[in-house]
Amino acid sequence: MNTSMRNLTRYTREKTSFEGWRVCISRKGVMFTKYFADAMYNGEQGSFEAALAVRDEILDRIKADPTNAKAIMMKYQAQFAKKKPRRSR
Repeated sequence: MNTSMRNLTRYTREKTSFEGWRVCISRKGVMFTKYFADAMYNGEQGSFEAALAVRDEILDRIKADPTNAKAIMMKYQAQFAKKKPRRSR
């Protein structure tokens, strides 16, 4: 496990209404961003470990196949895409 803070950002209520970690990776013109809320992962340590695991998984796959970085990034974008609920009228 790589414990470097690269591609990880901590958000707290002092700065925003969200508390947790954000993973943000950009490769070959594709950006992947995923938020890991403390409330969803049993606190700061849990959200950090979840964010770190996803970041390391993506970077390991890119390192193993750098010529396919764009496809790898797009796969993770689709995997973690969140459908927005429709507003009722």
